[in-house]
Amino acid sequence: MNATLLQKLDGAARRAAPATVTLLLVLIGTTPLQAPFYGSIAPMFALMSIYYWAIHRPDLMPLSLVFAIGLVHDVLTGAPLGIHSFVFLVCHWIVYGQRRFLVGRAFGVLWWGFFMMMLVATALDWAAFSAYFARVMPVEPAVFRMLLTVALFPVLTWAFIRVHRGFLRQYG
Repeated sequence: MNATLLQKLDGAARRAAPATVTLLLVLIGTTPLQAPFYGSIAPMFALMSIYYWAIHRPDLMPLSLVFAIGLVHDVLTGAPLGIHSFVFLVCHWIVYGQRRFLVGRAFGVLWWGFFMMMLVATALDWAAFSAYFARVMPVEPAVFRMLLTVALFPVLTWAFIRVHRGFLRQYG
């Protein structure tokens, strides 16, 4: 039986949920607040989403999308183009490589995996900015950003699970 146009559009919209959620998180995470130095300590919401979807629906979080999300993040934050694309791609590659180990595990294992990935992401981010500016950048904001991101991971994971169950249940 052929799917109607509305069914095809519905399926496409549902499959776009991970990309939409991740781009929304980029917008939220890059929104300037009136807090001093917020940009250097803002949680990496997009990386939480990339981590979750790379484990649970890697078909809906391809490398091309991860690259584009990184570019959007760089444009919105004023970072040198490509830095966050590089960091996000490396993290996606690491997580995808560990996917078989992480799928179906208890939340504590996923959280620990996210913490380990954030160590790598933070080191890459710090090293890339240090290289770009040709000076050693302060470590403290990067560490605080990492800890804040890891601390907020359970809240956003709950939201990702809701999106996954609500929009993607019937799509594999």
